[in-house]
Amino acid sequence: MLDINNVTVGFGGTPVLAEVSLLAREGRWMLVCGAAGSGKSTLMMTAAGVIPRLITAAPFSGAVSLSGKPLSGLSNDDLFTRVGIVMQNVEDQMWDLGVEDLIAMALENRGRPKAEIRERLETIIRQFRIERLAGRRVLSLSGGERRMVAIAAALAAEPEVLVLDEPTTGLDPEARQRLVSILSGLRGKVPMLLVSEQDPASVAEIADEVALLKKGGLTPPVPLPSVFEQAVPWLEAGILPPTRRASPQPSTTEAGGEVLAVRGLKTKLRRPDGTPVLSDASLTIRGGETVALVGRNGAGKTTLFQSILGLAKIEAGSISIGGDYADDWTPARRARSIAYLPQNMRRILFNMTVREEVMFAITAGKPEGKGDGPKADEALARYGLTDLAEANPFALSARQQAVLGLACAEAAGSLVAILDEPLLARDLNGRRLLEQFRDRAIAEGRAILLITHDLELADDIASRALLLDEGAIAYEGPTRALWTSGAYGKLGWPGPRAIVEGEGNYARP
Repeated sequence: MLDINNVTVGFGGTPVLAEVSLLAREGRWMLVCGAAGSGKSTLMMTAAGVIPRLITAAPFSGAVSLSGKPLSGLSNDDLFTRVGIVMQNVEDQMWDLGVEDLIAMALENRGRPKAEIRERLETIIRQFRIERLAGRRVLSLSGGERRMVAIAAALAAEPEVLVLDEPTTGLDPEARQRLVSILSGLRGKVPMLLVSEQDPASVAEIADEVALLKKGGLTPPVPLPSVFEQAVPWLEAGILPPTRRASPQPSTTEAGGEVLAVRGLKTKLRRPDGTPVLSDASLTIRGGETVALVGRNGAGKTTLFQSILGLAKIEAGSISIGGDYADDWTPARRARSIAYLPQNMRRILFNMTVREEVMFAITAGKPEGKGDGPKADEALARYGLTDLAEANPFALSARQQAVLGLACAEAAGSLVAILDEPLLARDLNGRRLLEQFRDRAIAEGRAILLITHDLELADDIASRALLLDEGAIAYEGPTRALWTSGAYGKLGWPGPRAIVEGEGNYARP
């Protein structure tokens, strides 16, 4: 039994969690849902003992116990043997190791015999169907592949409690189904599973109960089936209901001029069998468009946008930006026309204040002009960041950092914004801000390239879609037509989830 009793957690300001209690019983798997920034990650790290053991919190009060023993009284070795956690930002748990080394590390640290480690390693790799990743360096994997390896590593040591923070983030539909199937097979082997998600449908098959986080508090757990098809509980928690009517297709306007074109792109980066990650990729994006890019984990989506940004070398093909040949442009010059917003915004933040980040996006490091300050302040106000203008960007929550990325991209007026698996997809306010960003980009003739595995998000906000498969763009056309195309059928994925009939449009309450 994992008992979180009257816990309050803060980081120098308003508590993120306020007097939260949660009892996770052995054999009853628990799901915690809430909007981005609601405190899910803080709760997961507290449940696993990472807070306050490894990350200091002030204030911190209350107690967490496992099978009647306070976590504070367990040694590090005992705690992290009994409790396994995979964080939302899996890079925080990654080292530049081989895939097999990362999975085996927990077993080696516990002094397991080599023969046992080898047998367990082979079982886990086969169970997760990641044989094709064997021999690879972890940091060379795609985001979704890294997440699967991190979860495999957490399970290798057979913890008593497994804590997963947004485990389906970055996973394609097949990988999500595979993960849920693997977790389902662990009934009886992992006594307690605690999962946080914005999207309850992604793990509905394995969750017995659900508790909703809102405004720093946690509702009492209830059986998931009892609320799954209701709208009100989810809306009150600030997230899109798992069953809702389809959103209208985004309105289309006449596309403007070409802002980004990729022709016959072939990369120097090779797969283990020697084939280029991208062999003949071509696409065109015009001003005023929102285009979704989908594809399998490891299909080359990351390599594609890195090539566009000048961060990955190409062997053949060409790239033009704003109608100009850009192959000889430096990454810095490309960045003046293309804004890139990764899921983990910490990768690209480096200024001391939020306002300075927006100012840098506007000026690109040049001296400040007369209208730049007001322009930055307007962007901060539009995205609700005015009160955080002097805050350190690294002190913001992951959600706030994602919103800051939108403010920076909009203030910069970039021709194209590349949004890589945005964290704002499922909570109501985040979706509103995403749509605001899209609508302003359309009105100003700018374009958005949305890279996502969230098929409903793609269907909701993108008028056109690209499917990357086998090193090339296999589909390019209207988003809704993608789901019935031959190229999509080849993937064997389901389309966006079937949505219930009913009154109202829950996507926009």
